[in-house]
Amino acid sequence: MPLLIAPVFNSTTPKPVRIELPDSYYLISHADKPYELTKKYLRNEMDENKRFFERRVDRTSLFLVADYPDMKVTSDREWIEEIENKLNISVMQGVCSIPYIVTIQSNMFGITYLKRSLDGSRYVFDDQASEVFHSILNQQLPAIAFSRYSLSLEKKSNDDQLVDLWIALESLFVPDGRKGEITYKLRMRMAYYFGETYDERVKIADFIKKSYNHRSEIVHSGKMFGKKLSSEVKILRHMTRAAILNMTNEGLRLQEISARLDKLIMSGESYVERYAPRFFIQVKW
Repeated sequence: MPLLIAPVFNSTTPKPVRIELPDSYYLISHADKPYELTKKYLRNEMDENKRFFERRVDRTSLFLVADYPDMKVTSDREWIEEIENKLNISVMQGVCSIPYIVTIQSNMFGITYLKRSLDGSRYVFDDQASEVFHSILNQQLPAIAFSRYSLSLEKKSNDDQLVDLWIALESLFVPDGRKGEITYKLRMRMAYYFGETYDERVKIADFIKKSYNHRSEIVHSGKMFGKKLSSEVKILRHMTRAAILNMTNEGLRLQEISARLDKLIMSGESYVERYAPRFFIQVKW
């Protein structure tokens, strides 16, 4: 039977993994066959050198595998990218990618190039990552926010990452963006979403004002901040990831979240205090 193997570059797992996925796919690790076949067929065919392969793929890596009666790599390309993106949003530190697919049938094999591999620290798929991944596996995430969060991982400059993350946050917190003052809504809604106390909300609101001004300067004036944005981008990434996962697992429309937040501003309560969501990732201040 034909076999499809897509190694998840730069990933590692502390213990064996096997996760059943739709359409006869599964994620596996600590299995000799996927690694040996990938090493045999892919390593010498890659654009990158052999050392690159050995640094990015080993037996502890995740492998996306499928048994197919007929090969259909082209039609599954978007779905494979979605799995990559859902793996990446399942952790805060580290980044993985699926740049190649190996298809094997009898003594014949083919290599399909999907995209360049992503740079970043080692991606560790541990129990916590697995829990988050399972929680979103069969869910549709907020499209614009999820797309921009994923795109930001591909950008090398902090300026580009900041712009992508702000597009994601705007789509989450101001879906009614044409009505009223966007910066004010972002400051207030995000402060009451992430802040538990008055002092935390003040810090968040001040951070939002400063960071959104940076976004405007980059977009409208072409100003580049470079390394100065490193810590700011890290906070924005944490906030964006937390909001995407929280809102997805709560199962509410973005307009419903915004309406809740506007009521909280009037009452002075925090989001967690008022609604006690079952799943909620906090951002520490």
